[in-house]
Parts: sequence; C-alpha cells; structure tokens
Amino acid sequence: MPTFQIHEVFYDNHYDVIGYEKTPAIAFGDIQDELYENFCDMMKAFDEVPLNLDHIDYLMKVKDDERKSNSN
Repeated sequence: MPTFQIHEVFYDNHYDVIGYEKTPAIAFGDIQDELYENFCDMMKAFDEVPLNLDHIDYLMKVKDDERKSNSN
C-alpha cells in the first residue's frame, strides 16, 4: 500500500524535476501565524499531481548519465 508525504520539490524552467528534499516537510513556526502560513504552503501540495519519487530518482539519474556522457 502506498504512503504519501509532502516533500519540497525543485523544478527547472521546463517544469522538469531537478531535485527534492529527501526528508518530508514538517509544518513549523516560531509563532502561530508562521505555523499557519507554513501549513497553508504545504496544503498547496494537494493541488499538484503526486510524484513517484522512485521514478523521479530514475529520471534524474538518466539525465545525469546523459550529461556525463555528453561531456566526454
């Protein structure tokens, strides 16, 4: 059974994933308003299509291998 977590994901100009935080996001804040704002940012993740991180890792490895072979 799959599990879901929220991770910070980084994209290039073509909306391709170029990296992500391995550790899932945690809502935090020094004051209640900061915690609320952070939580609202995390809620935006539900507007996105879930990503399969194993597949993302594979795609990033393929791109890295291509980059290495093109530089030789």
